[in-house]
Amino acid sequence: MERSIVTGEHLKCLFTGGLEAIEEHQQEIDSLNVFPVPDGDTGRNMYLTMAAAVKEMETANSSHIGNVGEAIAQGSLMGARGNSGVILSQLLRGLTDAFKGKETITLQEFASAWEAAAASAYRAVIKPVEGTMLTVSKSFARGMKKAAADSNSLEEVLAQAIKEGYKTLMQTPEMLPVLKKAGVVDAGGKGLLVILEGGLYALGDGSRTVQKMEAETQPVIETIGERPTEEEDFTYLYCTEFLLKADPAVEDDIKSYLNGVGDSMVIGCTNSYIKVHIHTNNPGKVLDYCLQYGTLHDIKIDNMYDQSRAEQTGQTVVNNSELVDIAVVAVGCGEGIKQLFYNLGVQQVIEGGQTMNPPVEEFVRAIKETNGRQVLILPNNKNLILSAQQAKELVDIPVEVIPSKSIPAGISALLLFNDSMTLEENRERMTRQLQEVKTGEVTYAVRDAMLGEQEIKKGELIGIYQGEIAVAGSSQESVLLALLDKMIDEDDELITIYWGAGVEPETVEKVIEQIEEKYPELEVDSHNGGQPLYYFLISVE
Repeated sequence: MERSIVTGEHLKCLFTGGLEAIEEHQQEIDSLNVFPVPDGDTGRNMYLTMAAAVKEMETANSSHIGNVGEAIAQGSLMGARGNSGVILSQLLRGLTDAFKGKETITLQEFASAWEAAAASAYRAVIKPVEGTMLTVSKSFARGMKKAAADSNSLEEVLAQAIKEGYKTLMQTPEMLPVLKKAGVVDAGGKGLLVILEGGLYALGDGSRTVQKMEAETQPVIETIGERPTEEEDFTYLYCTEFLLKADPAVEDDIKSYLNGVGDSMVIGCTNSYIKVHIHTNNPGKVLDYCLQYGTLHDIKIDNMYDQSRAEQTGQTVVNNSELVDIAVVAVGCGEGIKQLFYNLGVQQVIEGGQTMNPPVEEFVRAIKETNGRQVLILPNNKNLILSAQQAKELVDIPVEVIPSKSIPAGISALLLFNDSMTLEENRERMTRQLQEVKTGEVTYAVRDAMLGEQEIKKGELIGIYQGEIAVAGSSQESVLLALLDKMIDEDDELITIYWGAGVEPETVEKVIEQIEEKYPELEVDSHNGGQPLYYFLISVE
């Protein structure tokens, strides 16, 4: 069927089909990643980004292509995951910007919009590299424009452009030696073409073309060579990504700053949010810098070396495949915090905490993926207790919520979990434990405030105890020590410190020595939590 006019319904069909395809092929695309690092889950990241785009698209109660496109751009940026997800979101932003204010567009306009899409993706990457998804998107865009000059069929134009994209994809190992050495084509480029193939299929005339392309590409991938198993030498250790709610005008300032503190930098932007992805050795400094422009959301920091070692040695960072009678779900952020939860037997850790509250659906998903006959939830934040309780009502297995209001309190309660006891018995003893632990946090003020008669300036370090600002100061060590003075009494026996992403190892060593010297009768335990925003999380028992 010829379609020389492209509507919002066509766009919905295209993206729904693309989502289904990337979901089906995400593991295949993940297997093309050159190194097993956290944001190396290209298939998974592109799937999650597309899922967010389609979810927002479905809320657009309109068939106007401009309105549908705006929803796709917003959803993909807000849900973008990893390097590949942010690049994909900016590709979609550039594409849909061409639809603004329009009810329908011509096929030729649709084809030309892909050139704007490719240009937008290139701009998002601070140091673009050929042989990647960028190159494939540019080739696909050229194919669209060329095919649209000779055809009035949307399906035919898409099919011809996808073929052009595949020709370039097969050349990516010659453009990037690391791909040739690994024996793979570029994963992001493959993911993009899978999405487009799925969209073509959904439009009604893609099955034959997709099968033909897959048959053509498979021998090339197989003859490139074997993938190496050696580890990557990580120049930058932490994969860091977050949303910044700020004026888009500051995008260039952020790009300029990030250019000197890491690599793999991708910056995406929409009307009121900026998406940042970077590999860096100091995520705390990146977060601190961006805070001057607005508020941070959906922060995610991963230690790529730990993830790589686990993959190379055959270890698993997460082990939730065993069927258990009572499974535990916990909310946490920071690579060390998450790994500690897994080490203590938690089956599912939901990324979240202060400033990044996961929705009810995330709790429902985690409950369903635990492989538990019954589930206990540790929300570890006062703002998430209600969401956990709502999730409890949406599943068909027994669930109990332990009303933990902080990560240290949740860990303390988790230590009392006993899998030989009933769900109700565990709920009662773990909830009682919450009354036995005192928790505090060292962070910084996001605005000017008053502590009694003391004025606290924005950016000054503060210690929070029992939900209130208890102390303030200029150094991490002094604020931590002053906070402990407020928290400790003569009956306490144990201090546990979880230090965050913005704390230097020398600072940790120094302050632990000071604590042990000041409180020789107390046991002091410390862990590298890696949590953003909070320099220290503390529990006293």
